[in-house]
Amino acid sequence: MKTERALARLASNHLDEVALAELYRNDKEKIDGVVTQWFGKGTIATDALSRVLVRIAKNAVHFCPQFHKPEDFILGHAIQECQRLYSEANTRIALAHFN
Repeated sequence: MKTERALARLASNHLDEVALAELYRNDKEKIDGVVTQWFGKGTIATDALSRVLVRIAKNAVHFCPQFHKPEDFILGHAIQECQRLYSEANTRIALAHFN
């Protein structure tokens, strides 16, 4: 299944495990690269990866092939989720430090 088809299936059902697995298989290197940039390798990166995939699946409804390349759409959401997770972690660390 091509990435564009997987995104279309996720747009109609963000819980479509087959579509999400195919999307990840097709773009594994790029998605893993983004997660590794932000979180390295290990258990934190594994947790971040699952959250990135959930974000991509939930936002697939916004994918429009006339305006987005599938790879750009996926990487954009992967980067946004990594930024959000990293920021949230830093905020929690700072709050724990001051309490």
